[in-house]
Amino acid sequence: MDTGATSHMTSTNGNLSSYFNLTKNNGIIVGNGHSILIRGLGSAKSPIPHPPLVLDHVLHAPKLIKNLIYVRKFTTYNHVSVEFDPFGFSMKDFQTGMPIMRCESQGELYPITTTNKVVSPVSFAALSSSIWHDRLGHPGALILDSLRKNKLIKCNKIPHLNSSFCHSCPLGKHVKLPFINSHNSTNMSFDILHSDVWTSPVMSSLGHKYYVLFLDDYSNFLWTFPISNKSQVYSTFQKSRAYIKTQFQREIKYIQCDNSGEYVNGKFQKLCEEKGISFRLSCPHTSPQNGKAERKIRSIINIVRTLLIHASLPSSFWHHALQMATYLLNILPSKNLHYQSRLKILYQKDPAYSHLRVFGCFCYPLFPSTTIHKLQPRSAPCVFLGYPSNHCGYKCYDISLNKIIICRHVLFNENEFPFSKLHTPSSTSYNFLDIGLSPYMINHLLEETDTHIPAPSPS
Repeated sequence: MDTGATSHMTSTNGNLSSYFNLTKNNGIIVGNGHSILIRGLGSAKSPIPHPPLVLDHVLHAPKLIKNLIYVRKFTTYNHVSVEFDPFGFSMKDFQTGMPIMRCESQGELYPITTTNKVVSPVSFAALSSSIWHDRLGHPGALILDSLRKNKLIKCNKIPHLNSSFCHSCPLGKHVKLPFINSHNSTNMSFDILHSDVWTSPVMSSLGHKYYVLFLDDYSNFLWTFPISNKSQVYSTFQKSRAYIKTQFQREIKYIQCDNSGEYVNGKFQKLCEEKGISFRLSCPHTSPQNGKAERKIRSIINIVRTLLIHASLPSSFWHHALQMATYLLNILPSKNLHYQSRLKILYQKDPAYSHLRVFGCFCYPLFPSTTIHKLQPRSAPCVFLGYPSNHCGYKCYDISLNKIIICRHVLFNENEFPFSKLHTPSSTSYNFLDIGLSPYMINHLLEETDTHIPAPSPS
């Protein structure tokens, strides 16, 4: 490899796959000032890696001592980068940063030989940081870098916060207010369970008008449940309490919520009295005192909005984006938890990331052989809508049949989004997800000492 050469050069025309004799006496000026005669030119391919890389316009000069590769032209035509160091050089894919081969050098030059280590694209699973950014619901660079450093995802180096730009992030997560840091903490999971209800002016495709959130104060782990009526908050809380008791052998000590009727009613209060659960209610017209749940709703809605925008999905699909946003928040590292994930805190195990795919992208589920004839297609283009809660697989939406297919064997095209061709969102398509704060609430956010609202992070 030669960074100072102005052409590829070889001393043997047998290295060339095509060859043209030159009638004019052209020459190459070498380091001592002498001219070496050029006999012809042709094209060749590098001996490694596989598939080989192309060398065009290679000059044939019989008196040349070393075969030279002109680095600038080589990297431009093959879309690779070459990085030199005192021990050799590395060749990488220019767009993804994926290593192609590593060549060790014992002398003062940088030779390419067939004994050098070739990195197999199959065995090397690193992806670009932008793909992981999309897969994980558009988190900030610090969170991605934390996952990479802890070797939980295989990813090329995370670019600086200001060096890479995701168009969907400011559209979905633009914020404007600084908040007060929280100094409150609990010692055990489910000592305090925060809850709030979000109302959607857009009905989901399955008839949901609301969702209720439950948030563990200790681990920050969260659960969201789309519901059709606010009266379902009571039954949803009953099921959640039973789940917590069975799975974690813990009883809820306090429930922190606002004064709305779905919580402050005879049935709900009677249940809490019987089970020894104490209410921690915000003062009337002082919603910031239930700030932790409200801030979590804001974080969820920011991701929901970003996912919908990135995939150009209709607003009625918000419940699918909600499930995905909740899932991703629980497995992402949190700055407030010293870059541990909520799942790690609650379940004491690291989450997996290898199964993640970009929400809303093209996917192709495998149809069971018993449902198709031999000559029928074995799949159909669908839209990836997340992970089913009770299956180890993927939710695939068949647009033509308006049907959700649950499948384990799915192929993905994470750079294509079906709804971007079928549905063009207007500038107001996702305005129903805005949860702007009133001047009254802004004053309380700045004055209350127990609102516990953290400063916004780059994510």
